[in-house]
Amino acid sequence: MLFYQVDPQDEMLWVEFLFQPAPNLLKGDKPLGLFLSAKASSDAILNGVTIGSNGRPGSTQLSEEPGDMDAVFFVPEGTLRAGENRLVMRMSSMNGEITLNSPIHNIVLAPYRDPRQPGPATWFALIVFGLFVAAFVFFAVRSLRGNDRQASALITALALAAALQLAAEATRDIMPYPYPLHDLRLTLILAFAMCVGLSFVAYVLLTLFGPYAKRRMLALGALLAIMVLIGAFVSGFDLKTGYVFVAASLAAGVAGLVAYFQGNRSGGWVAIASAVLTAGILWLAGFFLDTVLYLIIAAGLLWLLLKQARSGGLVAQPEPETPNRIELTSNGRIEFIDAGEVIRFSGAGDYVEVFLMSGRSALYNTSLAALERELSDSFVRVHRSHIVNVSFVKALTRQSAGTGELQMSDGSAVPVSRRNMASVRNGLLVG
Repeated sequence: MLFYQVDPQDEMLWVEFLFQPAPNLLKGDKPLGLFLSAKASSDAILNGVTIGSNGRPGSTQLSEEPGDMDAVFFVPEGTLRAGENRLVMRMSSMNGEITLNSPIHNIVLAPYRDPRQPGPATWFALIVFGLFVAAFVFFAVRSLRGNDRQASALITALALAAALQLAAEATRDIMPYPYPLHDLRLTLILAFAMCVGLSFVAYVLLTLFGPYAKRRMLALGALLAIMVLIGAFVSGFDLKTGYVFVAASLAAGVAGLVAYFQGNRSGGWVAIASAVLTAGILWLAGFFLDTVLYLIIAAGLLWLLLKQARSGGLVAQPEPETPNRIELTSNGRIEFIDAGEVIRFSGAGDYVEVFLMSGRSALYNTSLAALERELSDSFVRVHRSHIVNVSFVKALTRQSAGTGELQMSDGSAVPVSRRNMASVRNGLLVG
């Protein structure tokens, strides 16, 4: 059988390999090593010469000494010969908790080296990991002090989960570990992949459907349930992880289509990007999980950081506070009104009508344009005749024509113009 079909899990096996070495291995002047990547303890005997042990194989958990997941055996000079060679290995895997489809990943003869010597892949992982950590720190600060706290918190979660997933992936290349810990490593990679996918979809939903918090939570709950089912019933951890990202990508695509048919053009681009991403995951398979995934996340986080830099937001600014009082004039009389008590302003010719929490309303000599320049981000211009306090908005209803209507906490309904719809959505998101 092929070597990756050999299964020493819960057994102790003698395995024989008959092979003819490549000519360059016989003519090379460098010492050779037998590299083994397997969830098993093993002894190796090449042409009758014992070349090493990785742990100690045994017939029970107690008699076995778990070996490392990745090991290399030095091949003494003259042991490998021209023609047919015979490699015999005694292998056992008694201490694992999870049964893998292919517990033996690789067996190869090559010039001897430390299997954990840093290479291009290791340096790539360290650089990308550093970017993830930088993004995590920056957006964590913004989530505490900025004026887009919810979006920043989701980006923070995505960066942290991606950093942890990458760390779990790179652990195998950096430090040795006994093979029973491989089960924990695979489980962590899958769990962090779920967190990455959920954070990504949550950010997409927040961008497209900001005011509808309950619907967004229901959608995320359904996606989490699907991911749990994938983890429970799909065989093979690479397949589990790949399908988790497929589920997240498709969920983002469905959200984009719904938003597009509701009149949000950006939803169409989200749906197209989702289709491309899903195809890439299925086509590239393992290469996507090992490399492309982290490049995409790194590019997205770097773009968000550069976007903040262009807007002067690399230093998180405190959220502007609503002024304590608003100065309004009526027939020569000046009145100071607590901004937190104002539900909305409505234009009435040369006057503005103010509606307060107490139920009182009054006309004042000013204009909506003048008020808009003085008010904080808690107030949003939703129509040429209306400004609302987002703290008192209960719901936003979008209509097929692109216009909308806000339901206020005092029971009133305020129209939203098509031209103001985008800014209203953003204002509600910030508020």
